[in-house]
Parts: sequence; structure tokens; C-alpha cells
Amino acid sequence: MEKILIIYPILPVILLNFIVTVHMRIMIQKAIKTREVRYKWFRAYEGNAPEYMLIARHHYKNFFEIPILFYVLCVIIYVLDDVNSIDIWIAWLFVILKFVHSYIRMTSNYVPYRAYSFYGCLIMLFCGWVNLAIKIFSYN
Repeated sequence: MEKILIIYPILPVILLNFIVTVHMRIMIQKAIKTREVRYKWFRAYEGNAPEYMLIARHHYKNFFEIPILFYVLCVIIYVLDDVNSIDIWIAWLFVILKFVHSYIRMTSNYVPYRAYSFYGCLIMLFCGWVNLAIKIFSYN
């Protein structure tokens, strides 16, 4: 299997990161325009702010947590030059679940559904890392 196939799933997650960034910016602009938050709030991010803006900011910040582990996993698999169909399936399932999670978070933000999609992402990521560990230990 071509090793470049493990890099392809990274690209939609990066695109999603940009979409979430734009969404956050729109929510911030809305809060500023409606005067629900003042510019000085952004100095220390303290004080009152509308919930919709905080939800968007937390969503944005989350893209620098779990997805980082996904990027690292894919790059390590690429560097090891040991890509198989299980790696590809796990990576694409992570991507699909990440999109579902973001869609829920940017629309209804219904916590039970959001939690299911988040834990699905986490399970896929865990499976990917376990699969990588098995590969690494089987080299010996």
C-alpha cells in the first residue's frame, strides 16, 4: 500500500480546523457587534461573554488537543513506511467522527450526541496508537 495514503486524512482535519476558526471569528464579531462583549475582554479573557462565543472558542481550542495526536500518529506511520488498510480505515473513521463532532458542536451542541462523536474519535485514535505500538514491538 502506498504510504502517502496515511497523509490524506490529515488534510480534511486541517480544513475543518480552518472552518472552525472562521466560525469562531464570526461568533466573536457577532458578540462585538451586539455589544455582548467588549474588546477589552480579549486582554485576559476574563469577565462575562456570551455562551455562543465561548462555545466557539472552546471548540477552536480543542483543535489543538486531540487532533494533534492524530497528526503525529499519521506522520509516524508515514515515516515508518508501514501503512496498511487498518491504518487507513482508522484514520478515515477518525476524520468522519471529527466532522460529525464539529457539526454537532457548531449547530445544536447537544451534549449527549457530541459526547458520542467525541468518544468515537478518541476510540479511533486509541486504536491507531495501539496498532502502531503492535507494529513497533513486532519489529523486534
